[in-house]
Amino acid sequence: MGSPPVSATGAWYGLAAIFADQRREFENWEQNVVAEGGIACPVCGEPLSSGPPSAAGTVTKFCRYAGDHQYQVPRDVVAPRHGARMGRYG
Repeated sequence: MGSPPVSATGAWYGLAAIFADQRREFENWEQNVVAEGGIACPVCGEPLSSGPPSAAGTVTKFCRYAGDHQYQVPRDVVAPRHGARMGRYG
């Protein structure tokens, strides 16, 4: 009888798995941002609120933060890019 097969783990295989997981997570996040405008404001990080009923079709989500910026979906949506800094200081 032979020994059970050994799975490819550790060292470089573990690092490759981390990069593959990172790529899948980024792709899922990118799809969410493009389709729905994301779940939080990219400037301040506040969760996005649903747009008012009177503005149906024009503003689907917005940031409630009453400070130095405005963020409205779909007007201000920027698709994430690899290597591009995003957010307040991006």
